[in-house]
Amino acid sequence: MLSLFLAIALTQAPAPQPAPGWSATTLEAAASEANKKVLAAAKPLTITGEVVDVSCYTQMGKRGPAHKACGTKCVLSGEPVGVVTADDTLYILMPEPHHPRRDGQANLAKEYAAKMGDTVTVSGMASLHGGIHTLFIPVTPAAK
Repeated sequence: MLSLFLAIALTQAPAPQPAPGWSATTLEAAASEANKKVLAAAKPLTITGEVVDVSCYTQMGKRGPAHKACGTKCVLSGEPVGVVTADDTLYILMPEPHHPRRDGQANLAKEYAAKMGDTVTVSGMASLHGGIHTLFIPVTPAAK
């Protein structure tokens, strides 16, 4: 009976999500020991907070429903997107892997512009470098 219960529980449990990590192209892009040290300092992290456009948030503190239309325009026009957590930490969101991001094949603008002002939970590799919190989000690169 216990084995039947375990079999049912295991088939109904959600599949575990793979832990985020650095992609092969990001590891390849870390050409120097200093680059590798920065990558090694990053840690997998899941955060929950409000989606903001970084430009208006850092310049004027704009956020929330009243800023949804402006923030959406800013992000769709190329301004970076971020998430502000309950402790007011701003994480700039960046797509991971490196080469597709560099080559314009990975972008978070459309997905997160649609979520502007919403509360989201997102996972990735968290980097704190130069005083800037960045969360690199795994994405599937678009074909060119």
